[in-house]
Amino acid sequence: MVSAAKKRRRKRALISLLILAILAALVVCAFWQGLTVSRYEIAISGLPESFRGFRIVQVADLHCARFGDEQELLCEKIRDLNPDIIVITGDMTDQTILDPEPTRELCEAFSGEISMYAVLGNHDLWIAKSDVRALLDIYEACGVTVLRGDTVPLTIGTDTIYLHGEDDPAHWGNDTVGFLKENPIGLSPVDGSVNLLLYHRANAFPAISDAGFDLIIAGHMHGGQVRIPLVGGLVSPTREFFPDYTAGLYQENGTQMVVGRGLGNAVSVPRIFNAPELVLITLQGVSK
Repeated sequence: MVSAAKKRRRKRALISLLILAILAALVVCAFWQGLTVSRYEIAISGLPESFRGFRIVQVADLHCARFGDEQELLCEKIRDLNPDIIVITGDMTDQTILDPEPTRELCEAFSGEISMYAVLGNHDLWIAKSDVRALLDIYEACGVTVLRGDTVPLTIGTDTIYLHGEDDPAHWGNDTVGFLKENPIGLSPVDGSVNLLLYHRANAFPAISDAGFDLIIAGHMHGGQVRIPLVGGLVSPTREFFPDYTAGLYQENGTQMVVGRGLGNAVSVPRIFNAPELVLITLQGVSK
């Protein structure tokens, strides 16, 4: 017969093992770096019928990271999402790594297959001028349309919507919103049409949400680097704690914004509870 004291010791041992197992699982989950996909269905009033179900894959903040040899894991994941276009929202390069090859590998994989559009992020613009030219040369060689204060039509049949994009204000300090209030981005929506904007800094949303775009696609915030479950991102790239606009879908002034958590890392703090992310946006009309 097992004594009561032995039963108590066994119970304590089992509880201790259970606690250790839970802690180990939390550590694994916190640092797990498998590639994830976040999906958003975005309803836009006036969206032409031809664009209902239009699929956009966002690639954000690669920072020279690789996912398998020649980016095959990343490319396979993107191809499985069956996008109509791929949008690149900046910081594919990194001012300390200076390696354009991960971007080349990704873009070459889809060159001539899927239309790609890009804007430049702060790291893309901080690096030496020759390296910026290298990135732009990659985009040109792979047929990526770089939007630097530009607008392009997206057309299906007789229906057209418009895609706009602008450089990140990389030369400015932390008060991006204050700067943009004094220096608007200079892009205007096309009247009577659906307008999408690619812009690197999600934290610029208060300054650009009233510009009249239907949807803004942004990054830069790295998901808050460390994500606290049920709370959100812990710190911004500019070291602000519990910042706004770190990941997900936001709406202000009649404009929606999707923020990607990004793929790479640009700081010494690891991504915690914040796996690398691709974003799939599917456009939908508004039911009457």
